[in-house]
Amino acid sequence: MNTQIFSVHDQPLAPEDLDFCRAAFQEICATQNIDPASDKAGDTGALIIELYRQGIRDSVQLAAMIRKAGQP
Repeated sequence: MNTQIFSVHDQPLAPEDLDFCRAAFQEICATQNIDPASDKAGDTGALIIELYRQGIRDSVQLAAMIRKAGQP
């Protein structure tokens, strides 16, 4: 029997998780002047979800990490 162990990072996000990520995405796009339809917004959304899966649940900390990641 093949038993595969999955990381918590592999679990699907619950509706409340998605709500948090959506709100964070909208706030970050608004405050950082990111067009929600742009490629940068897609990258930002992916990073939000990754950081959320890693345990970042504070929206202020999340925004700060996203801002820092966007700097050269």
